[in-house]
Amino acid sequence: MPRNNNVYVFVALAICCVHSETDGAETVSLAPHTFTIPQGYELKRVAAPPLVQRPIHMCFDDQGVLYVTDSSGNTKKAPAQLRNPQHRVLRLVDRDNDGVFDESTVFAENLSFPEGILVHDGAVYVGAPPHIWKLRDTNGNHVADERTEWFDGGSIEGCGNDMHGPYRGPDGFFYWCKGAFAPQEHELSNGRTLKSSAAHIYRARPDGSQLEMVITGGMNNPVGLAFSETGERFLSGTFFDLSQPGRRDGILHAVYGGTYGRKNPRVLTPHPNTGGFLPILAQLGPAAPSGMVMPRHGASGLKGELVLTEFNTRRVSRHRLAKSGSSTSAATSALLESDQSDFHPTDVIEDADGSLLVADTGSWYMICCPTSKIAKPDILGAIYRIQKKGAQPVADPRGLKLDWDQPQVSWLSDERPAVVKRAIDALATVDNIDALRTASPRLPVVWTLHRIPGQRARGAVRELLSAEASDVRAATIHSVALWRDRNALKPLIKLLSHDDPQLRRLAAMALGRIGDSAAVKPLLQASSTQMDPFLNHTIVYALYEIGDVQSLPKNHPLGEQVHLMRKADQRIVSTDVYPEIIPARWKKPNQERLAQQERRLDELAAFLPKGDAARGAKLFNNQDRSKCIICHLNGNKGVRLGPDLTSIGAIRSERDLLEAIVFPSASIARYHEVVNVLTTDGKPVSGLLVKETVDKMFLSSAKGVVQSVAFREIEEAQYSNVSLMPEGMDKLLKPEEIADLVAYLKESKPPQPSAVSTSRAGSHRPTFPTTGR
Repeated sequence: MPRNNNVYVFVALAICCVHSETDGAETVSLAPHTFTIPQGYELKRVAAPPLVQRPIHMCFDDQGVLYVTDSSGNTKKAPAQLRNPQHRVLRLVDRDNDGVFDESTVFAENLSFPEGILVHDGAVYVGAPPHIWKLRDTNGNHVADERTEWFDGGSIEGCGNDMHGPYRGPDGFFYWCKGAFAPQEHELSNGRTLKSSAAHIYRARPDGSQLEMVITGGMNNPVGLAFSETGERFLSGTFFDLSQPGRRDGILHAVYGGTYGRKNPRVLTPHPNTGGFLPILAQLGPAAPSGMVMPRHGASGLKGELVLTEFNTRRVSRHRLAKSGSSTSAATSALLESDQSDFHPTDVIEDADGSLLVADTGSWYMICCPTSKIAKPDILGAIYRIQKKGAQPVADPRGLKLDWDQPQVSWLSDERPAVVKRAIDALATVDNIDALRTASPRLPVVWTLHRIPGQRARGAVRELLSAEASDVRAATIHSVALWRDRNALKPLIKLLSHDDPQLRRLAAMALGRIGDSAAVKPLLQASSTQMDPFLNHTIVYALYEIGDVQSLPKNHPLGEQVHLMRKADQRIVSTDVYPEIIPARWKKPNQERLAQQERRLDELAAFLPKGDAARGAKLFNNQDRSKCIICHLNGNKGVRLGPDLTSIGAIRSERDLLEAIVFPSASIARYHEVVNVLTTDGKPVSGLLVKETVDKMFLSSAKGVVQSVAFREIEEAQYSNVSLMPEGMDKLLKPEEIADLVAYLKESKPPQPSAVSTSRAGSHRPTFPTTGR
């Protein structure tokens, strides 16, 4: 797609937007959206149709070309998309360097559902379940003519949660997320064959070697990864925590070896754990978080924070991090929010000048999504730029005028993050070790030395374990841990007594990976009853990795936990094959019935403006009158059988809520579909799937009666397209009462972003069976 004059219409809209300031926020009108942003920031639309249609994920190359995965609008389940791939990768160029893209070409076509993109060393890597593809342009015409399989996950479920990524960490490794609960089998670098249905973060070197598992979880959809400059990982995703009303999605600090929620015995039982789920960093309710970034540039005022796109809530949030014990805490607020329900941000990345690009994919997506009940592929997306007002232009932000054939060590101290990032790779050669050793011990020096193989480089890295700056020490520990450098044993043991609990945690992690029995006693001495969950986990996991159970004292709580983990490793978990639950049978819509429903909704919608939330609250809690609390939670009242309504007002419009009350089968929330089971003896069992073990599923009727069915006894299982909630509420309640209920539910939202909420490591430690059962 060459230049098109339509893009200048959007540029004009960006320039001529209307601003108003209230309570420290500004509104920006970019039709059809009215955006709210913090005072002092500005927003522009920098790519729109026809340059992009439905952008999903983005990544820059070293030259400033933006590669974008762009959806065709295909909303079929992931396996069907794999059979008939229709999505593409676009190549966007800003020819006149005004910050607005003015040229778009197709780099690659015929990809299945793309769920991540990474540009590295002249190749474009795209995560498209079940694969990560490596795409290369070998003849310089800006079209991929070579496509190779970089990684095969080996599974693809209906929602396509099996693969998100890849992402590149500051350590140079590729990271990606495995979700869904289909079994996968991988040969890890330690020689172990991992057979698992759980969620994981994996990593490997760019050449595919050193494949490792980083964390394990019971969540179904780990999505976005962001990295601190020292190498810490943060993960966004869905269904992390269902332990309390209003919880669901969030952000977590992805500590090596950690086990995270949700509680899911079926997939977590085979995995030994250190005694419990690690806490969630930020609770976001049903936000459906997606892409996330930790900015490096100071120009945005967001350096070192987490910036996250939230598909369901029409916003981009910011999370200010602060040290909390051996982990971190987060204070959450809004950075960007649209007033339109069709705004669905899916990715955010940092440009070289410090501004942020946000991808809005439009309204095509409805695969397994609770808010997109109707696919609207005609409502297209766009890419936006958010930046500080009055930010000084950065001269040559990518260092394109530098002579990259002769990179200089001094460039590692450059104020331009893009230059530093490129210099780390360019300088990672044995010839530069001596110059790097005498350079100022900044973080980039650590990561440059880290990329160089061999004992000379390892020795140079070890010297930085005594650096004065704690962030340099933290990055150095990550490096020696990844290389399993046994010569770092003594300084790491010394760091176990450091005043900084984060350095103690990292030192314990590295000692576990090195695996020397000499660390057992110091690790035990470093433990205490006052440890936060992350430090406790890391010491236990380190003792488990070392594997010297004979050196563990009897009756020591950490030693007992390690013994349980070793037993879990040796236990043969006999799991029956999990039955495939067939999607609900598709029925051709009855147009006459749909028209009747729309007319009825129009009639009832006329009463909505007069709805009263206070009356609605009384009605909601009146079990005899409305029956809502028999199946639903809202705050601390009700029963968790149907969807948790604690924050429903944040993601559903009044019309959506009205339809859900009157015609509940029109849109059934995920994990609340009725499952119809036929057993081998011909017995039918139906209900909501409320629990799973390694060999049984438990189905609950609308009356709360729970029946268990063994997997081996299931002949067939299929989701129903009929909700457990019966229709007819508009017959039981007056129109005015339904309007009151809608008003009450619409006010059911999580705390406003302006009211800072903080999640502290160690504030929540759910009980989890130590044997993993």
